[in-house]
Amino acid sequence: DSSVEDRIRMNNLAAAIVMTSQGVPFFQAGEEMLRSKPLGNGEFDHNSYCSPDSVNSIKWGCLAKPAYRRVRDYYKGLIALRKTYSALRLKTAREVLEHVLPMEGMKPNVTAFRIRCREEDPAESLFVIFNPNRLETMVPLPTGEWEILARDTTAGTEALARAKGRVEIGAISAMVLAQKKAPKEAIK
Repeated sequence: DSSVEDRIRMNNLAAAIVMTSQGVPFFQAGEEMLRSKPLGNGEFDHNSYCSPDSVNSIKWGCLAKPAYRRVRDYYKGLIALRKTYSALRLKTAREVLEHVLPMEGMKPNVTAFRIRCREEDPAESLFVIFNPNRLETMVPLPTGEWEILARDTTAGTEALARAKGRVEIGAISAMVLAQKKAPKEAIK
């Protein structure tokens, strides 16, 4: 019963969860362009392993629609973010325990965690928030100034805005923030 807009938000939230989680991310071909498998009678094929190409093929023409292009661009931004920050690609459970800090005291259903970045990363920390609720919510930020790298329908490696103290996260969405490294003091 969800609106098309809410289903797109759900798709983007799921993509953000996958792309900011540790381990190997996996998503289906065409998911980044809202692929579905209609049968032509108003129903969808939910197990199409033996269905014809008319059901299983990727419909490239859908990218002519702005909503589909925005979702594709969101995925591209999430992929770029993941490639830029090695802290999103930790290799062992021990590394995860050392670098990923779940945040306590979030509103119901809201999840947030801080990731201490590695030396080679362009930031000191990442802060990731997931809000599956149908209403926006305010989330307190750890101390310092943060750059918003992903929110609502936009993601990437360039700052969209800056935040300090707290941020408002939209309904059914994710937000990724980065705290830049402090400048190294000159060696005397």
